[in-house]
Amino acid sequence: MFTGFLILFSLTKAFLPNGLERLAHGIIGTLAALATTVLFLKIHQQKFSSIRLVFERNTLAKFFLGIIVGVLIMGLLATGVLYFTHAKVEVNQNSNLFHFLLVTSPLLFLAFMEELAFRAYPLEILKNKIGVAPAIGITSILFALYHLANGWTFASAFLGPAIWGLLFGLAAIYSKGIAMPTGIHYAANLTTSALGDKNTSSSLWIVKQTDTVITTYKGIDLATILPSLVLLILVTILFLFLQARNKPLKRQ
Repeated sequence: MFTGFLILFSLTKAFLPNGLERLAHGIIGTLAALATTVLFLKIHQQKFSSIRLVFERNTLAKFFLGIIVGVLIMGLLATGVLYFTHAKVEVNQNSNLFHFLLVTSPLLFLAFMEELAFRAYPLEILKNKIGVAPAIGITSILFALYHLANGWTFASAFLGPAIWGLLFGLAAIYSKGIAMPTGIHYAANLTTSALGDKNTSSSLWIVKQTDTVITTYKGIDLATILPSLVLLILVTILFLFLQARNKPLKRQ
């Protein structure tokens, strides 16, 4: 239903300038996710509060905490990849922080749209019916399939969004809402955008190839496998820790 609304609403992008495509996609996607949520809430005679989709006093605090968590995790993963591949990083003299944040501002809408679509109504309903772990797993698979439908390869969709979806889902359950996973999601995309090549004018840093760069090891793509594996281990440990403490990882 969300994908159908997204395709339908996206027809309006033909009337917008190409430079606003990403921003328009984020806003249109948010409207599509909201329309889908409202429709199902109406069908089941529920309110936004029943799926924890309400603005509270600590909503912004959770969002900014998510940004900190996302920057730390993505920063560590990126640093690890750069270290093991021996790539060189230089400051992009043609960009600055203000320009970077302005150019990447659509990422906030894109992150919110996907969290609203996958970690709000679907996650809450599945959690209450089949439990936390299956709910997070199913929504993460759907999140990967959504990226697959958007042109991602099978490997990139399931080694990227699927594993990140586990973290987003866990954050949504633990924080009781989508503010924190939206912050993590936005920060992860923002950190990725901060690293570019010599042809990228908006990135804060430029990743340069050197004679010692190693992108594969015995046929394995280090830049893809290493961060995915580390993130999967991190999410698994975090889930087991929270489950052992019997925190919000119970049916409610």
